[in-house]
Amino acid sequence: MVSFRKGLAFVLAATMLAAVGCGGKTPEPTTPGTGTNTPTTPAPAAPKDPVKIQFWHGMADDSAHGKVLKQLVDKYNASQKEVIVEASYQGSYGDLEKKVTSALQTNNPPAVVQNTDSMLSSLVNQKAVIALDGLVDAKELADFPDGLKKAQTIGGKLYALPFNKSAIVMVYYPEFVPNPPKNWDEFKKAAKAASNGTTRFGTAFAADVYYFGTHFGQTGTEWIKDGKANFAGPEGQQALQLIIDMAKDGSAIQLKPKEYQSDYFNQGRAAMIATTSASFAYIKPVDGKPWKVAPLYAGPKGEAVPLSGANLSIVSGLSKDQQEAGIKFMTWLTGKEATLEWAMGKTGYGPVRKSALEDQRWKDFVKANPEYGVLGDALTKGVVQPSDSKWSAVQKEITTAVEAALLGQKDVKTALEEAATKANGLLK
Repeated sequence: MVSFRKGLAFVLAATMLAAVGCGGKTPEPTTPGTGTNTPTTPAPAAPKDPVKIQFWHGMADDSAHGKVLKQLVDKYNASQKEVIVEASYQGSYGDLEKKVTSALQTNNPPAVVQNTDSMLSSLVNQKAVIALDGLVDAKELADFPDGLKKAQTIGGKLYALPFNKSAIVMVYYPEFVPNPPKNWDEFKKAAKAASNGTTRFGTAFAADVYYFGTHFGQTGTEWIKDGKANFAGPEGQQALQLIIDMAKDGSAIQLKPKEYQSDYFNQGRAAMIATTSASFAYIKPVDGKPWKVAPLYAGPKGEAVPLSGANLSIVSGLSKDQQEAGIKFMTWLTGKEATLEWAMGKTGYGPVRKSALEDQRWKDFVKANPEYGVLGDALTKGVVQPSDSKWSAVQKEITTAVEAALLGQKDVKTALEEAATKANGLLK
């Protein structure tokens, strides 16, 4: 019986093979009890692996800003399965620029890079980043205030999205400055009144292009006009003379290298400081004195408020998948929800979306944290630095001039005119 069954099985198998070999078809399986064929279902496509990209930034991991940034990156990675972002702190913005340039030469760049306005100009000049026109949805772009996109537009093309943007504001102790100044004259008088000339000064500043620039921007004059340096005229001389006079009469103290305004303020050695709102995270008076924030005082030609901070760009030479992943992440990180979380994390940076500034959550946050109330108008009406690719080099010449004038090595007119001559050589 056993051998008969084996023989029958062999015969049936051979018969089926012969049918196939002669052009016959193997019968389709039938649905039990019906005798009808079951339609075949295509196998599901294998899930696509997420695209991994590098995001290089200049915010130390253990800093107040770096901690909030890490939370946001982790949140993005957990929110979707298409992209994995590996964020990496690369040192100062200057170090970051050098590393991006080097990484491009070795064909191992990040996908997304944080950059300042002047750094962006340099990266564009090196063709290290790509234009975003046509890559970012037009509705997304329309949600950014025009003033914030101005510095990121070079040669008519948009090369970055605004990310961490701050404004220059007045941080002060009401005990020493009962009425925050509203113009240059009031600023000088308030600083003089608050200074005792030894342990406390009215204000503190660094001898660099930034502090000089805060006041130069209020003269209504452009840094560069018709391709030439435009900061050495009467307006520039007036702005530089202002801080020199305050340093001479003891109402202001000049910071030493690697010193910060916030340190002087926290120690009670400065009664008020014109500083970036990004310093809010570091304002912690050692004696617990209450402090307040007011809009920056106006200059001779109005209430121009310099903006600072950084942006996000896509690096050149990426694969299509990496570029698309970078755009998705960058758009998310600068989107309404993320920019609200970033700003309400008390980083000192404001929301970069119009929809976020109008959101009730931001309004409630400002009500509970009134120091942030100055950011709304500042971010939509502030002034930005030139987008010329040589601006970074020009800034160094201006800083040299400011230092020489403050040290008494050169008079204001000579220092600025010499810097302008060197700047024009660079701008050619």
